[in-house]
Amino acid sequence: MKYFNRNITKILLEKLKQTNIIALTGARQVGKTTLCEDLFPKYTNLAHSYISFDDPDERLRFQQNPIGILDSLDTPIIILDEIQKIPSLFEPLKYIVDKGTRVKTNKPKIFILTGSSQLLLIPKINETLAGRISLLNLWPLSLSEVFNNNNTPLLQKIWDNKEITKKDNELVTIISPETMRSFIKIKEEHQKWGGYPSVWQKESIVDKINWLKDYRRTYLERDISDIGRVDDIDTFALSQKLLCARTGQLFSISEIARDLGNAVNTVKRYINLLSISFQCVLLRPYYENVGKRFIKSPKIYFPDVGLNKIISGEIEVTSDASYETWVLSELIKWKELQPIEPELYFYRTSAGMEIDFLIKGENQLLPIEVKSGHKVNYADAHNLEAFITEQKKIVPFGLIVYAGNELVEIRKNIWAVPDWILFGGIIPEI
Repeated sequence: MKYFNRNITKILLEKLKQTNIIALTGARQVGKTTLCEDLFPKYTNLAHSYISFDDPDERLRFQQNPIGILDSLDTPIIILDEIQKIPSLFEPLKYIVDKGTRVKTNKPKIFILTGSSQLLLIPKINETLAGRISLLNLWPLSLSEVFNNNNTPLLQKIWDNKEITKKDNELVTIISPETMRSFIKIKEEHQKWGGYPSVWQKESIVDKINWLKDYRRTYLERDISDIGRVDDIDTFALSQKLLCARTGQLFSISEIARDLGNAVNTVKRYINLLSISFQCVLLRPYYENVGKRFIKSPKIYFPDVGLNKIISGEIEVTSDASYETWVLSELIKWKELQPIEPELYFYRTSAGMEIDFLIKGENQLLPIEVKSGHKVNYADAHNLEAFITEQKKIVPFGLIVYAGNELVEIRKNIWAVPDWILFGGIIPEI
């Protein structure tokens, strides 16, 4: 089986030095367990214990004597997998961790909690482990991870240096045509099939489709029951399909509720379940008035383009929407690796001017337009130029990410950047 190096590894190893409880969350089958079981023997030289609460016998055993069992585990690192299935364990876990930090003769144990829903949304964790836990999210494979190289993506260099230069363009020319074709082929596969590691282990299209179908079935029949009660799973599945078909669009909850014949509050609950299980993302509009960001309609994205083909089925998602969704997923995977995580928005004025994405950091705002074609032109940069002029104090330049091969400045301080260059980490380090 092919193993992909995960970009989150370095951050996770740093967290081991800083805290005694780390929660690693993400959708089912993104590689949380593989990461943990591969990472610790390889990088820490520390023994670890692994306990999965998918096993009902383990849940029963821990419910009967949680403190005694946790106290008896003698490895430096303890992995508790699918811990959201036994929320009663959080209070005993707090006791064991606090006890370990008080006893100075022994190094406290480190607990890695993994789960397929956002653990910190569970009230018991907020109440019990506040200030003691560090949260990391693991997403499906990013483009740089499927490229499996160690170079820094150009987006990271742009964000750190707050500029893009002709020197970056010169480095692109070093890449041989053969290497370029290889990267582009992998990129196109990623844009077609998404990033779930198991999909990348499958050779045939039939096997990929069948795995994705099985994944969705398991999600509907099993995962949803883990995170919240759904009385009518067929209605939930239809809601998922209708929402997925709107990926990359502004959406109206009342419109979805009307189509389904359901109450607005029911649809809101469905969206919340999809969000906490990493199946959809809501992107807020950017306003300098923070209050407006939460009043105005968001855009909805289903971040894995491969899974979206299965969910939407006969309801076609346009190529532009699918491409924008893929770019959004790459931006999310990148931003969550940052030491200080930036915020991500879209921008739209009442006059209809729109910027697809804004990355907002401290005194830094990076606008990004998305074009799914292989060519961009002067006219494609119109909105970016207007936005930069309006926000010139904190927006020195903008990007157009597209599916072509040339990194080029198409207007002053506006660069067209090929997607595989921006996200792939393929520019040689010098």
